[in-house]
Amino acid sequence: MVGTEEKASEGKPVGKLQTLLKSTSTRFTGRLGIRKQSEDGPDLPFARVSEEGMAGRGDGAVEDAAVTGAGAAPGGGAAGAATDGAFDGNGSLGAGGLTREQLAAAVAAAAAGGGGGGALMHQAPIPEHRVRKFHKLLGEPVVDLDALRELSWSGVPLTLRPQVWRLLSGYLPPAKSRQAHTLARRRREYADMVPEYYDIPHEERSEDEVAAYRQVAVDVPRTAPNVPFFHEPIIQESLQRLLYIWGIRHPASGYVQGMNDLVTPFLAVYLSEHLPGPMEGWSAAALDESIMLEVEADCYWCLCKLIEGIQDHYTYAQPGIQRAVFRIKELVRRCEAEVSDHLEAENVDFIQFALRWVNCLLVRELPFCLALRLWDTYLAEGTGFSEFLIYLSAAFLLSWRDRLTRLEFQDLILFLQRLPTADWAEAQLERVLSEAFILRSSYGDAQSHLRLG
Repeated sequence: MVGTEEKASEGKPVGKLQTLLKSTSTRFTGRLGIRKQSEDGPDLPFARVSEEGMAGRGDGAVEDAAVTGAGAAPGGGAAGAATDGAFDGNGSLGAGGLTREQLAAAVAAAAAGGGGGGALMHQAPIPEHRVRKFHKLLGEPVVDLDALRELSWSGVPLTLRPQVWRLLSGYLPPAKSRQAHTLARRRREYADMVPEYYDIPHEERSEDEVAAYRQVAVDVPRTAPNVPFFHEPIIQESLQRLLYIWGIRHPASGYVQGMNDLVTPFLAVYLSEHLPGPMEGWSAAALDESIMLEVEADCYWCLCKLIEGIQDHYTYAQPGIQRAVFRIKELVRRCEAEVSDHLEAENVDFIQFALRWVNCLLVRELPFCLALRLWDTYLAEGTGFSEFLIYLSAAFLLSWRDRLTRLEFQDLILFLQRLPTADWAEAQLERVLSEAFILRSSYGDAQSHLRLG
């Protein structure tokens, strides 16, 4: 596949990124969790290290012994369906631990891959020892968020995503004893916003509010065209309500086109607690207004946390996006000058393709199941995910380095705006994430690639 080509074309110099991949992968082998990508590809790191470059509490930090604690519903499907120590029906943790049989079933389901998610939420098999580490961490009275971030960076089991994402977003507190109360309170707060901001006569809205309402109404039907369930009337209304309320409550930016894409991973994951089986088989008839309000609340608060660190991406003139695109361009120039020079020679400006990448956090460039996997890493990055997005975008572009240098202007634009990722599996995304990790490790402290002239 083009996106996973490793060797430079014959007669061409090997770029800096390929050299970094070869040298750095060996250097990091002893520090990071390694997973084999393919028979012809290198072993590359997928876990995070601490800011000092030393091994953090990653895959090897938690013992593989039999554990107890809350977790996924055995057998996959709705994550909230388990009892006796799993989710207690309101998205929080129960008091007890999983029985040995329940834990074994949950681990086996995650290790088998998919977790009942179907193609739209498909997940590659996760090693059993990693699943057990998640259960051990989540079963503690106070979740070690640093350890959870380290473990989640390389992917979260499908049935554990609702719980893990709430914790990584800061929506749920790490103390298990406070989770149920916090969740109920935040959901009530959102429910109170609906009549205050949304369920009002149209004539009572200000001119700006009417404009925002109309913009959301235009964008919602365009959301995730390849995910039919999102176009069910009850889901469309939920998206309309959630996004409009977010925009009104955040006047510095208001609602901006593209935000509808950012909420879709949260929506799918939190709906999975109420809708068992593959997403392709979900029925909107199983949802009612009370369920949708709970799901909306969870999506709303997690969206707030996600955008909190990239607010200037969406304020007037989008200065955050402008800076991010500039930094991507400079990074590519430093590590793969051949690609940068070719794009410049063909008069292709990075803003012509990278603006959408940054604005939608690459959601539109990937199959939906890979967007969910990408969210695992974004949320694990925490407030630093916007910085990681720079390196991820550069690595994403350079995964097609050989093809890019053979195309001329018109074909370049068409290619970059419709990248051939429809058939990508997790292996391709994991490789890009790995390259982004190596770029950050190599260039993160070298500010010369951010020069202003």
